[in-house]
Parts: sequence; structure tokens; C-alpha cells
Amino acid sequence: MPVLRQLTACAAPATHMVEGHSRTKERALQYRVEVCARHRWIAGHWPGQHARREPGGRCGTMTDHRAYLQVVQSHLDTWIGPLTTQNLDRHGGDVAAALRAAYQWMREGYGDRATARGNLWYAVAVALGHAAWLAEAVAAGLLEREDGERQVLAALSAAETLHGTACGH
Repeated sequence: MPVLRQLTACAAPATHMVEGHSRTKERALQYRVEVCARHRWIAGHWPGQHARREPGGRCGTMTDHRAYLQVVQSHLDTWIGPLTTQNLDRHGGDVAAALRAAYQWMREGYGDRATARGNLWYAVAVALGHAAWLAEAVAAGLLEREDGERQVLAALSAAETLHGTACGH
């Protein structure tokens, strides 16, 4: 089941896209990223076939068909890691530990809600904290694995959208 991610807060129609396919014989679609001309630089971060398209869809929309750990790794590589310095290697591959550490870093660095910008970063931290809590619940067996992983990815998607808004993407 694909995960819908929103990489930008831009409402412009998408005019560029990149599709990443698996390296297997079937070349199954792994993800599709759609962006407007202003945010075309975002598509440059994604390997795959780049193409112009007729305006349509919303800028920043990503349909991600990859497995759970690949999507989590993608979040860590593209925005969580650069923001918080956290990654799976640093935590022995433990998703819950990596997300919890990123959440704690966010709370310490951006926990101040005294400004409008502080409110946005606080919201990113809260959404990231929710993803961490869900990953911990999956690891502890409190949630069925597949359902829990889907909830983790939904929380990460919300955090990513808030991050894009906070950064002005």
C-alpha cells in the first residue's frame, strides 16, 4: 500500500516529476515525486527518471511504494537527519530509538513556542514525537506490526509536511 507524502506546502500545480523504479526485472514503481518549477530542486534529491509534465496535481506530492524501513530511512536521510543529526546507524537500526532521539533534539532546540515560527517547529516536534511513540508501541508489541508501521509512516508524513511549511518550501 503506497504512502502519500507532502514534501512542500506549495499549492502550485506540479510541472515536473521523478519516478524511481526498482532494479528488479519487473522495474516496479518505488516512488513518484511531483513538483512545480519553483521547487524543481527538490526532485533533484531523488534518483530516477526525471520528466516534465502537463500542469496538474499538487507541488510536493510524493507517492511512496517502498517498504516500511526504506520509507523511514528516506525520512531520516532527507529531512530528519539533516535537521537533528539522527540516523538509524547511530541507534543500531532501532527505528523507535532514532525517532525518539530526533524528537528530543527537536524539543530541546525548538521547544520555544513564543513566536509563530516557534509554533511551527513545536508542531514538527510533536508530530515526530508521536511517530516515535508509535514506533515504540510497535517494538513493544502493543500494536500489530503492519497497522503500527502504517501509523508510524502517517505520523512521519504529517511531520514532514509541517517541516516543509516551517522551512517555507
